[in-house]
Amino acid sequence: KNRRSFPRNVVRNQKYNVITFLPKVLYEQFRFFFNLYFLLIALSQFVDALKVGFLFTYVAPLIFVLSVTIIKELVDDVGRWKMDTAANSSKYTRFVQSGPVRVKSSELRVGDIIVVNANQRVPADTVLLKTSDVSGTCFIRTDQLDGETDWKLRRAPNLTQKKSNTEIAEMQAMIEAEAPHKEIYDFSANLMCTTPHEDVEPLSLENTLWCNTVVATGSVTLAVVYTGCETRTALNASAPPSKIGLLDLELNFLSKVLFAFMLLLGLLLVAMTNFNGVWPVTWFRFLLLFSSIIPISLRVNLDLGKALHSYIIRRDPTIAGTDVRNSDLPEELGRISFLFSDKTGTLTCNEMHFRQLHLSGTMQFTHDMLSEMKDLLLGFYSVCGDRVGMLRPPSTPLTFCGSAAP
Repeated sequence: KNRRSFPRNVVRNQKYNVITFLPKVLYEQFRFFFNLYFLLIALSQFVDALKVGFLFTYVAPLIFVLSVTIIKELVDDVGRWKMDTAANSSKYTRFVQSGPVRVKSSELRVGDIIVVNANQRVPADTVLLKTSDVSGTCFIRTDQLDGETDWKLRRAPNLTQKKSNTEIAEMQAMIEAEAPHKEIYDFSANLMCTTPHEDVEPLSLENTLWCNTVVATGSVTLAVVYTGCETRTALNASAPPSKIGLLDLELNFLSKVLFAFMLLLGLLLVAMTNFNGVWPVTWFRFLLLFSSIIPISLRVNLDLGKALHSYIIRRDPTIAGTDVRNSDLPEELGRISFLFSDKTGTLTCNEMHFRQLHLSGTMQFTHDMLSEMKDLLLGFYSVCGDRVGMLRPPSTPLTFCGSAAP
């Protein structure tokens, strides 16, 4: 397959483009009753029989509300575009027969031989060919891929580990890999070399570095096998949704309740006139007069408040480096009551400090009592008392179940 027929190695997390921006933003706004209500009120003023005031007083507030929302969405999407641009512009060393050259991440193609150094992001799905460690192993971090913060071991094939980067670039070799799929823990391929003699070595998951993983130790030489939309990260990603906070849903529900009240109130006033004349027109004019019961300024204040809240979070020196990727939900932070985690490493970065140990409600050890715990454990093999027998079961996994990496 021609290398140019594979997808470009670009990252794109934007919700909109130049063509879809305005239609999508307007659709997201008017699919809620609150905004749709004010749109219908503004459109009714173009009908002479329904006019109850100046057209400007109904149209201008709606345009202002939509303008604030459009600007906020534009700022958010420009922020996503800047992050994508930074990722696509990252420089990597690519080895060709003439020597190493520096290229952008977006210029990488399937079959390229690249070098990634420690603490550098892997730009595409790759196969490990060589490591700076003589053992042919390296450690990687996959927290951006699967949420696991512990380091994972990867191993280079024997066919390429002992060669230099220049020799690898000049090799007559081919990687025969399976079609792209979502499974990040499954990979099957073969590395086939024709020089100096034909040889084949099977490849598995331990020979891979997926896109967005980070090299934790040393430097590695990689062969690009999947790029762009065919990487595991892209295949497992979904289109950026338009997230809606509970406050917006509650506001939308209350608007419907108030609108139902306005309908009943208008009908009551029309009934008091014995439905004289063209009563549906009269009824609708009453609705227009009561339209201020649902204040359009509430939407403006809410959007401006969210924008200000997002700005404060970005500028807060106590949480430096925090980025607000969606300014529609900052108020949801105030609703968090419980935080559940499936593993301790997710919250602690696998850096845990001993504070207290409670056993069956009868024994308690604190940090200041570590010496006593040590004496009990040392004496376990010589004297097996009740306190020691109770201490051994929890101390064993605490000691041996932690993972260590260089």
